[in-house]
Amino acid sequence: SVTAGSVCATVACSSGHLLGASATPTPLTWRFLFQDAHNCIPELDSETAMFSVYDGHGGEEVALYCAKYLPEIIKDQKAYKDGKLQKALEDAFLAIDAKLTTEEVIKELAQIAGRPQDDEEEKEKVADEDDGNEDEDGYSSEEEEAENEEDEDDTEEAEEDEDEEEEMMLPGMEGKEEPGSDSGTTAVVALIRGKQLIVANAGDSRCVVSERGKAVDMSYDHKPEDELELARIKNAGGKVTMDGRVNGGLNLSRAIGDHFYKRNKNLPPEEQMISALPDIKVLAINEEHDFMVIACDGIWNVMSSQEVVDFIQAKISQKDENGDLRPLSSIVEELLDQCLAPDTSGDGTGCDNMTCIIICFKPRSTQAHTDSGKRKLVAAEAQAAGEENGSDSSKKAKRD
Repeated sequence: SVTAGSVCATVACSSGHLLGASATPTPLTWRFLFQDAHNCIPELDSETAMFSVYDGHGGEEVALYCAKYLPEIIKDQKAYKDGKLQKALEDAFLAIDAKLTTEEVIKELAQIAGRPQDDEEEKEKVADEDDGNEDEDGYSSEEEEAENEEDEDDTEEAEEDEDEEEEMMLPGMEGKEEPGSDSGTTAVVALIRGKQLIVANAGDSRCVVSERGKAVDMSYDHKPEDELELARIKNAGGKVTMDGRVNGGLNLSRAIGDHFYKRNKNLPPEEQMISALPDIKVLAINEEHDFMVIACDGIWNVMSSQEVVDFIQAKISQKDENGDLRPLSSIVEELLDQCLAPDTSGDGTGCDNMTCIIICFKPRSTQAHTDSGKRKLVAAEAQAAGEENGSDSSKKAKRD
C-alpha cells in the first residue's frame, strides 16, 4: 500500500477477464484468443497511481507490450518529471507507438504473438526462386526490353486502378503479416495524483466516474464516422466505408500499433488515418465521486455508461453476514456475467473479450488500511478467468 494524496483512503482495483458464458468464475470460450491486457499499479511512483485497459485486435501482442512497457515509458517522459501529466501521457502514447516500428520491438512482438521471424531464410528462398526463374525463362535482355515497351501503355492505364485498390487494401493482403503493422490495441489510461484524475484515451475502451450515482464519461470513443475523425482519415488519404470501417478494415480511428494505416510520409504520426494521439480529460476528485470504471468495449457494447454505474452502485454497498462490504472482484465478475451472451447465436453482442477495473474512491471496510495516520491506496486484482496479461508491473497489486 502507498500514499496517494489526500483524496482516497482506499482504492480497490478489480479486473476481470471472461472468455465465455458462465455463472461461475470458470468460463466457457466464445473466442479462441484473449487479446486484452491491463495495468493495476497503486504505486507508479510515491504519489501517483495508474490504472489502464488495453483491448487488442489482430493479435494480443501490442496490448501485452503496452501493459509491460507503457508505465515506465510514461515515467521516462520529460513532461512527467516536470509534473505535466497531460503532456506526459500524450508523449508516452506517441513514443510507444513509434517503438513498434523498430526492428528490435517487432521481433519481441513476434515472440509474444508466436510468429517466427525467419527473415534471412525467407530472403534466401526468394533469391533462389528468382535465379531459377531467370534460367528457365531464357529471355535475352533485348527481348525483355521489347516486351517492356509493349507493356508500358498497359501499365500506365493500370496504375490508377492499382492506386484505388491500394487505398482499400487491408493488413495482410500484401502477403506479409507483421506484428504492430497488422495488429494494434486501444488504450485508456488513468493517473491519480493527489486530488487530480487524468485520463488519456485512444480507441473505444472507456473510463467512467460515478458522481453521486451519475455517470461522468472521462473518455471519448473514437469512431471513424465521427466528424473530426473522418476529416483526419480523409486528409490522410483514407476512406470510411458504409459500415464505419477505415478502408474497410478497422472500426475504430485511434489506436497504438496498426502501422499499416500510418504510412503517409507527408503527415506526422498524430495526423495519420489511425492516430495514437490520445484525448485527455481531467477531473478534480471530491467527496461526490464514488468510484471509477475502466473497461473495454466488450462491456460498453452491451451496457451504457449509466447502466454500468447503476449496476455497480446497487452492489457496492452490499454487505455479507459478517457485515463486510462485498469485494469489488465479485462485483466485476457479476458484471461480466451480466454482459456475456448465453451463446453465439446472436449478432455478436456479448461475445467479445471483456476486461473491467473498478476503482473505489472511498474507504471500504474490507480494504481499509492506515499507516502512521496516512490514508492509503490498496489495490486488489482478481481475474475471473485466471488469465495473466503479461504485465510485470501489475503483479504489484495484491490479489483479492
